[in-house]
Amino acid sequence: MLPIAREFQSVFILWTLICVTAIVIESNLAIWLCLILLILLWFVRDLQRRVPASPLATISPVDGRISAITPCYDPYLQRDAVVYTIQQSYLGEFNLHSPAEGKVQQLWLENADRAKCLSFWTQTDEQDDVVLEIGLNSYLNYASSDVHPGERIGQGQRCGFTAIACKVKVYLPANVKRVGCINDRVIAGRHTLANFTH
Repeated sequence: MLPIAREFQSVFILWTLICVTAIVIESNLAIWLCLILLILLWFVRDLQRRVPASPLATISPVDGRISAITPCYDPYLQRDAVVYTIQQSYLGEFNLHSPAEGKVQQLWLENADRAKCLSFWTQTDEQDDVVLEIGLNSYLNYASSDVHPGERIGQGQRCGFTAIACKVKVYLPANVKRVGCINDRVIAGRHTLANFTH
């Protein structure tokens, strides 16, 4: 399997064939087409991530920087919560990873404020609820997810694709033990945001 996001594998293969054809016929466009291919490879790469061995941890869903950690009222589950806001990196991978292991309960295409976003709720085996919200406020933002309600998902498991520089929010129970701090750089599927307390 190619080390690129599966959502874009057919596009990548097609563009590779176009580049090979341009090289074979010695087209002047070959250099530019190959350059575009390299840029495409950079944006849709999908490398393996080593998930920490910590079952009670909440993992960063995207590459980026923690821009805020605030107590709030969860608009999805109507509960007191703490929300981690992560500004996605322009240069990191754009793959989306599950912040926790558990069962997907519900998906939303927009939140209570009618803002444009993709969100889903996962409940762990210990009955901890995690809501992941991907904001799509710019015409450059894009998000897709291949998870469905009722499906189990692993901690740090790749579950979709987001781009470019989306604002991601992770709603957690109010009593979590915070690990990540504001301005910390985080890597999807690898760095811990918080730990559930039991």
